[in-house]
Amino acid sequence: MHKKYGHGFTLTELMITVAIAGIVASLAVPSFQDMLERNRLKEAVESLKSDLMFARTEAIKRSTDVTVSRKTGDNGTWCYGLTTGTDCDCSASPSTCEIKTVSGSEYPQTNIKSAWPTSGNLSFDFRRGTSGTSNTCFSSTKFTVKVQTNNSGRVTICTNNNSTALLGYDYCDAGEAVCTL
Repeated sequence: MHKKYGHGFTLTELMITVAIAGIVASLAVPSFQDMLERNRLKEAVESLKSDLMFARTEAIKRSTDVTVSRKTGDNGTWCYGLTTGTDCDCSASPSTCEIKTVSGSEYPQTNIKSAWPTSGNLSFDFRRGTSGTSNTCFSSTKFTVKVQTNNSGRVTICTNNNSTALLGYDYCDAGEAVCTL
C-alpha cells in the first residue's frame, strides 16, 4: 500500500505568506528611507570635513594659502571648491576652483543652509595650517549637522541636541548657535 503525500503549498498558505511579507515590508520602508537620508547627509558632511583637512594640508605643502569657497543651496544645488586664490566660483561652468570642486548634486536631497563667515570663504594659512573660525550647516528633511573649523585649523562635526540630531556625532556645545531646519 502506497501513501499519497502532497507536494507544495495550498493557495491559502501562499496567500497568508504574501500578506505577512507585505505587512513586514510596509513597516520597513519608512525606516529604510530614514536610513538613506541619514547616510546621504553623513556622506556630504564627511566629504566637506575631509576636504577641509585636505585644504589645510595643501596650504602647508604648496606654501601658499588655500581658500575654500562655499555656496549655500537646497536639494543638491550647493557646492564648494578649493583654490589657491582668494576666491573661486564653484557654481560656474567650468568651475574656477583650481584644486577641487564638489557639487551638491552628488548628494541629492541635502542642503547647505548656512555658511559662516557669510562670504562663504574660509582660508587656511600656509605657515601653520591655521584658519579663521567657520561653520557650515547641512540639513535634510529630518536631520541637521554642522561642520566647524576653529582658529587652529581643526575640523569637527557636531549635531543638534534635539529631534533633528544626526546620530553618530557629538552634540554642539550649549553656547553655540545651532543649525535649524
